[in-house]
Amino acid sequence: MDAAHKRAHAALRLRTMPPALFPPDHAPSHAYYRACEGSWTSPVSLLVTDGRALRRSGMSFANRVMLRMMASWPRWLGRLSMNTTVAYDAAGKVVHTTSVCWLNIPLQRSTETISLDPDGQRFEVRGGMEGTGEIDETGTVAEYRLRWFGVELRQRTTRAGDRVTVAQEGPGFRGAQTLMRHA
Repeated sequence: MDAAHKRAHAALRLRTMPPALFPPDHAPSHAYYRACEGSWTSPVSLLVTDGRALRRSGMSFANRVMLRMMASWPRWLGRLSMNTTVAYDAAGKVVHTTSVCWLNIPLQRSTETISLDPDGQRFEVRGGMEGTGEIDETGTVAEYRLRWFGVELRQRTTRAGDRVTVAQEGPGFRGAQTLMRHA
């Protein structure tokens, strides 16, 4: 079964589910995640803004070292990239994957399942990162409150066509990625 057929089949299943379990197809959450379906990539851009806050954050030593390495990675070694995918599963949930890669070698991977609230805007994230969020009424901006490596991470994503701008902030660090759709 090709990808287009799978999407059509999943959409049919979504329309046959009881309406109380899923937001309507025109809801902001569906508009956002349907527009984001596919594969995306961006160079990784992380900055440690306050070393003391990062140390006191509760993030493990190993994860702090990993974050600092990603923030200070020298370009002459080749850029780190963030690769993501977004798809709907048969149950109508959004499946989001993220890989941080160096020379196309995955260094870190995570998979999250995003359950859309029937209100059409709120959602819950479970998996490698966990938390909650909300899509704005236009279906173009998502605000996330996540746990990442044991600390709170606030993330705001703004989609515009084949570009998603990601702004992240945690205790003592921040990130900014511009994801571009893979052809």
